[in-house]
Amino acid sequence: MTKSRVIVGVVVLLIGMAGLWGRAMADTGDVASAEAQLRQTSDEILQLFKDRNLFKPSHTDQLIERLRASLDKRFDWNAMAKWVLGRHRSMFNAEQTKAFTEIFSQYVVLYYLTQVEQHIIVDDPDAVDDIKIEFRKGRKRRDGAVALDMAFITPKGNEIQTSYTLVHHAGEDTWKVRNFIVEGVSLVRNWRSELAPVRSRETIMSLLED
Repeated sequence: MTKSRVIVGVVVLLIGMAGLWGRAMADTGDVASAEAQLRQTSDEILQLFKDRNLFKPSHTDQLIERLRASLDKRFDWNAMAKWVLGRHRSMFNAEQTKAFTEIFSQYVVLYYLTQVEQHIIVDDPDAVDDIKIEFRKGRKRRDGAVALDMAFITPKGNEIQTSYTLVHHAGEDTWKVRNFIVEGVSLVRNWRSELAPVRSRETIMSLLED
């Protein structure tokens, strides 16, 4: 093999390695960006739950409204609703899909609140300050989404395992949740399975409204 062919081979190898390194750095940046934004939302919600006045029955609507405002910034309701509908999307026109998305998002907010109350919030108001959030693993998926594993550690030391799949919205430069799992249970996947055998749009809507 001539020296020139060796040099060319080395150059090609280096270019290939540079491309892989560049993609790895981009993937790392995406994971870090998604994690930072999800952490911001998680911290915002924890701050919300430190206001124990919001948990008085008379303030329930205000609590839900503020929680919804935080989740609206981080959850991709449209993508989640469309995925839940799956093959049933053809039953819904644009207006009906919008109505389904709104009802589904309301359901998710209430579900999220219930999970936090059951797993995170304890009787002692000050104990909320002792809740910790640990990000365990993050990875860039082939479809461009980022998967993040994290844990909420309660004041008693119990760990609540959660996982999020986030997609990037380039126009807003934001990462939004497309799916989330609490203790191994995906609400989005569960509802998709629940609706799979349903035959009518009216039944689908009634299941969420009940």
